[in-house]
Amino acid sequence: MRTDTPQYRDNWDTYWSATEQEQQISLWDAPPELASAMDLPRFAAHLDRNKVLIDLGCGNGTQTRYLAQHFAHVIGADVSPAAIKAASAADPDTSYMVLDLFDTPAVEALHERLGDANIYMRTVLHQILPEHRPAFARSLRTLLGTTGVLAFVELAPTAEQYLHDLVEHYGPPPGLTRVLSTGVRPGSVDGPEALALLGSENFTVLAEGDSVVHTTFTLPDGQQAQVPAYFLALRHSSGQPSAPRAGD
Repeated sequence: MRTDTPQYRDNWDTYWSATEQEQQISLWDAPPELASAMDLPRFAAHLDRNKVLIDLGCGNGTQTRYLAQHFAHVIGADVSPAAIKAASAADPDTSYMVLDLFDTPAVEALHERLGDANIYMRTVLHQILPEHRPAFARSLRTLLGTTGVLAFVELAPTAEQYLHDLVEHYGPPPGLTRVLSTGVRPGSVDGPEALALLGSENFTVLAEGDSVVHTTFTLPDGQQAQVPAYFLALRHSSGQPSAPRAGD
């Protein structure tokens, strides 16, 4: 049964509709060379390339378009119809779909159609309210099955202080202000919390490490603000044997 969480679709659709209409740039819409291209070497070796790779929370498809150059089967998925419309317009050759992870029947139907899928996800989990995260994680597990790999970048616990200091010194980045004005209330979720949500006893860590999220907010010195983050790649422990972890 679908949980009563309509605000995510409504809030993000409001955000992406306004962003496209006003021809604004999303705060997190860094070019691929500063995002998915940096992440890909960390998890590519662990993927079964016969599986579909879902770019979950794809927004306007910037990272999806890059991933589609490296994998035969890529789908960009987002809760916002406006985001998917923008992504499809920019890249009609790649598959995009509206997907609400709180719509359990839709998630189950997608898994039935695709089988176990790989998932790439950037800075999505912290946007989900704590009380809704267990349901979100259940849908992730459904899409992954026992053989899919989840590779994700999430804001580090120090990100909140970094953003606080950023606002204090330079004022609120316009991109962040637009997000907050829609009703989205970003929080934080660290690595152990993310593992616990998925079921740490059931998942094997394939790769992990510190990272940053490059933003589109330019500092006075000309550099782009970089928010502290971390990277994790996971697979169900009953799935296929994993490659050695980096550094092992």
